[in-house]
Amino acid sequence: MLRVNKGMNISLESSKALADSLDRCVDPKDPYFNTLLRIMATRCMMAAEYFAAGNYGYPDFRHYGLAVDIYTHFTSPIRRYCDVVAHRQLAAAIGYEPLHQIHMDKTKMDLVVKNINKRHRNAQFAGRASIEYYVGQVMKSNESSQEGYVIKVFSNGVVVLVPKFGVESLIKLEVLGDVNSAKFEEDLYKLTFKDKQGKMRSLTVFDKVTVSLKSVLDEFTGKRKVQLFLD
Repeated sequence: MLRVNKGMNISLESSKALADSLDRCVDPKDPYFNTLLRIMATRCMMAAEYFAAGNYGYPDFRHYGLAVDIYTHFTSPIRRYCDVVAHRQLAAAIGYEPLHQIHMDKTKMDLVVKNINKRHRNAQFAGRASIEYYVGQVMKSNESSQEGYVIKVFSNGVVVLVPKFGVESLIKLEVLGDVNSAKFEEDLYKLTFKDKQGKMRSLTVFDKVTVSLKSVLDEFTGKRKVQLFLD
């Protein structure tokens, strides 16, 4: 996508090479472009997970996203129980205090970290859902026109991210315009269609667009959510 639409490249030889190449992907005309690219690149990576060190070999201690060979969680304001577990282990390692029996049992520690990973994923899902719900409530009696970016292109529509509110949504082809006039070019990540005013338009990944945000009632959940419309 980057090469076809922006004439730029990223390096995948190592996580350090990737990080350095992302630093070079800058659009002087759009300060947000590099942030957008990092968001899209991060989504392609597996999420980092906690694990009990005794269950894995040293090569698995690395953190790909941070490009470091060994990494341990230490302090985070949103992951307090992980703090407690890591601090107990480290305190025992330096002889500050004895280690509780549960933290010396591989099987029990494996259950602990699996539960931590599950809770962390659920917290992320809840956070995303709360943003969508909150913006939907705020927009209940309002309508806002904002700047957005096309981050995915399909034969049946495009996905647009609105940085100001941190929301994204699929705008279906039938909402964009005439379905029968549409042409999807997969190799170019491009969708061409005739809009509601009868004008031919083309959208590709990384395009900057203006969208209207409206609050609609989700018929399945009964809650309000944001829906995007291309201006």
